[in-house]
Amino acid sequence: MKSMILVAGGLAVLMAVGGQVEAKSLEDVLKDKGVISEADYKEVIKKKPYDYKLGKGLVFTSPDEKFQLNLGGQIQVQYQNDNFDESAKTDTSLFYLRRVKTLLSGYAFSKELTYNLSYNWTMLSSTPNKAIETANIKYRLLDEAQIMLGQEKIQFARQWITSNTAQQFVDGSFVRNAFMPGYDTGINLHGDLMKGIVKYDVGFFGGAGQNTKNKTEDNAYNIRLTVNPLGDMKYAEGDLDYSAKPLASIGTSYYMNTLRKTVTGTGATATTAIDNNNSNFVTDANGWLGTAVKAKYFGTTTAEKIAVDCNEVDLAFKWLGASLQGEHFWARGEGAASGKQVIAQGAYLQAGYFVIPKRLELAMRYAWLDPNRYVANDMISEIQGGVNYFFYGNNLKVQGDVGNRHTYKSKADDLTTRLQVQLLF
Repeated sequence: MKSMILVAGGLAVLMAVGGQVEAKSLEDVLKDKGVISEADYKEVIKKKPYDYKLGKGLVFTSPDEKFQLNLGGQIQVQYQNDNFDESAKTDTSLFYLRRVKTLLSGYAFSKELTYNLSYNWTMLSSTPNKAIETANIKYRLLDEAQIMLGQEKIQFARQWITSNTAQQFVDGSFVRNAFMPGYDTGINLHGDLMKGIVKYDVGFFGGAGQNTKNKTEDNAYNIRLTVNPLGDMKYAEGDLDYSAKPLASIGTSYYMNTLRKTVTGTGATATTAIDNNNSNFVTDANGWLGTAVKAKYFGTTTAEKIAVDCNEVDLAFKWLGASLQGEHFWARGEGAASGKQVIAQGAYLQAGYFVIPKRLELAMRYAWLDPNRYVANDMISEIQGGVNYFFYGNNLKVQGDVGNRHTYKSKADDLTTRLQVQLLF
């Protein structure tokens, strides 16, 4: 309890000093006072070799405007308190760095040829092979046809595509984590049709996951289609912009891959694993397929290939500070030799409202997961409540949430409280 009081006190101090006025550049002051015209202002900005844009960082532009580099960063400092029902688990109270990233982006030779690189320093101590997240180049032929080559988020699931800096809770739902493929290297074709009313993605990836070379002839395929009937709706949770008109989005994603199950040892000591795959639904502690393989659901006598099919549908709505978002996931894995199947399902639904427009938001979320419908009584559910305070939008905010996760098999309830400060610069 004392630790929670100290954390709350620290956040109160931050909120007290966070509302200071943002510093303006000399040219901004001169324009505001009418000393220089709008045309003069744009000419001055155009000739500056560097600038700063909130949320993008330092912007360096060559004199001929053929090259540009945006250098920014992200820091998320988090406190987490866990109270477990089961005696085998140890309660925790800890501070840690959730994410610390260096963000690079810009264009080269032409504004149509862009690049993006993100490096997560917090991964170095645990999983250094996941430190490089995005690393790609993109070329825009036109809005309707844009090509990405390199590593990026597989365009599967709204909450996964949405940046962690623009989410309604301290972190994404555990259900999303169980199904999302993660990052992979390959090629993706993207298009915005009718000014963003329809968006599509068609991807062809190595299939081995983040920063991992594929050792087989099998690859991964991904398709996503989104319809925004009331106008373009960006991937950001909550209605921080306090939308003057209603916005809605309906989307669906499909992912297909073939993975190789390996067997190590014999008899009672035999173990199984998914070989050469760094996909999230395999490596995450609650990943739908990884959980089945670790539990030896497919057996330990035969190495075989597992065909994977995953799909999801999602919806989102925003208007005047109110928001609603939900997703349903379904996935199937089938062993080529054993013929055994695992079918997993899960969903979440969350809603939020800005009680103080663009400043203070309250949110609720419910989620459930059935990691294998062929295994009885293995469901997990969670209900969470959250509060967010924004100083400068998502660039500086404080988030807090409390969640109760219920495991049906053990009839256990685990209570988790989280507080997070985010700086995006």
